Amino acid sequence: MLLFSMAVKSRRLEYKELTRAAVLEAAAEQFAARGYTATSIDDVADMARVSKGTVYYHFADKAHLFEAVFRDRQTRLLDQVMAVVEGRSGPWDELTAGLDAYLTGAVADPVHRRLMQEAPVALGAGRCREIDGEIGLPVLRAALEDLAARGELIEQPTGILARILFGALCEAVMAVVADPHPAQARQQATAALRALTNGLHRGA
Repeated sequence: MLLFSMAVKSRRLEYKELTRAAVLEAAAEQFAARGYTATSIDDVADMARVSKGTVYYHFADKAHLFEAVFRDRQTRLLDQVMAVVEGRSGPWDELTAGLDAYLTGAVADPVHRRLMQEAPVALGAGRCREIDGEIGLPVLRAALEDLAARGELIEQPTGILARILFGALCEAVMAVVADPHPAQARQQATAALRALTNGLHRGA
């Protein structure tokens, strides 16, 4: 009886997780297609094929739903970046490849690019930066600390350097997604970021 009860609870938990994931996917598509302001909870529920009450069961309101979508997409982006840097020749190569991958990944997918444009409207620029900082900043700080320990980084506090470099990366992303020619803007932003990081390299 105990095993049966545990199996039922496990299936219920799996169903809840699958439902939440479906709502997040539907919300991402709707926010990207319609924009944050024009998207309603009804739109999301219809696309996810769930009730409006189900959406509210998982998310308190539209703002909380957008934040969850934004966190999910930024976390996925970081996973992509980590996959790119794995197996690189050294920590400096990992850093530059990671910055390139973050910038490319943020703007290559049309849905992600539109969500980046809508995020300041939905959450406010300050909250967007907080979320990005929670997800990506610790990884960048760890990379710089590794470089500093190897003697490959200029002698500056790594915490401050990480915040400055991450701020530049975030601004580069927003500049590219707002540009009418994102491919060209991405190339320019990539070159600017590389020039900035080269200035931090003790061996440059």
